[in-house]
Amino acid sequence: MSALRLRIALMLERLSPRERLLVGGAATVTALLCLWLVASMLSEHRQTLEAQIATSERELAEMSALRDRYLRLRAERDAVQRRLASGGTDFSLFSHLEGVTRETLSPDRVAAMNPSTRSVSDELQEEDVEMRLSAVSLHDTVSLLYRVEKSELPLLVSRLQMKKRYDQPYIYDATLVVGRLRPAAGGTR
Repeated sequence: MSALRLRIALMLERLSPRERLLVGGAATVTALLCLWLVASMLSEHRQTLEAQIATSERELAEMSALRDRYLRLRAERDAVQRRLASGGTDFSLFSHLEGVTRETLSPDRVAAMNPSTRSVSDELQEEDVEMRLSAVSLHDTVSLLYRVEKSELPLLVSRLQMKKRYDQPYIYDATLVVGRLRPAAGGTR
């Protein structure tokens, strides 16, 4: 290293003062140019890092929102599972609806009640009862629907069809399908 310095010093001594000034100016411009390039690269790197930090913060906020949504949906699912389990295996939708209908309507208004069961998934079955009502008023139908919907169990009226009688303008024939989900017989839950 000292040999290199010695050679540079000997070369500068051989130059005239004007040449030394030009070489010094060129060295200064070169040093400034190198400093500017390094500063520019560091500035670009800093901007890239700032953009990555902003992206990471946004992704963290999204992950936090997704975690909160997951926990909320999980709590809702657990609540539904508890409500499904509250019906028990000995609960009969048909007899429950028969009792609700008996409390709301006279027995001669019920034309038919047809139960059916279908598999929704490996763990769930849907139990439906199709009720055909004849010569009911709108008030009676609404009362029946209210009692079904406000039951402690999660019952769902999936279809309601009303047909006005031609001879009596305020009397209807109605068909409604009430269903509930229950754990499958071979399911784990």
